[in-house]
Amino acid sequence: MTTNVLFLCPHAAGKSIFASTYFRAAAARLGIDATAEVAGTDPDAQVMESVRAALETQGFGITDSPRLVSSIDTDGADIVVSIGCSHDEIPAESIIEWDVPMLSDDFAGSMNAIHRHVEQLVSSLATQP
Repeated sequence: MTTNVLFLCPHAAGKSIFASTYFRAAAARLGIDATAEVAGTDPDAQVMESVRAALETQGFGITDSPRLVSSIDTDGADIVVSIGCSHDEIPAESIIEWDVPMLSDDFAGSMNAIHRHVEQLVSSLATQP
């Protein structure tokens, strides 16, 4: 059965882009049947150029674009991961919160924290029956 994961960050242009990209790669590496979507509560027009460059340097292409979260997104998700979004803005019953530094404050620290969170999430999915 496919696990549908929704990654949310306010602008859907940075942290959630890292998360979805790392998630897809880790899930594929471990043979986990999962999808990843990205949305935001106040989406930007495009992915942050620094995020695009960092992912391309790591060998990843970007397949997501910032967009506004909807109830269809949250209703269709098995797992909703909030990375800095207010709970009042997210119409979901169960939300996993990841506390990571702001990209503008600590770009590398934020990217690495997201990578660690993703690896933990994927590992937990790999151990589920």
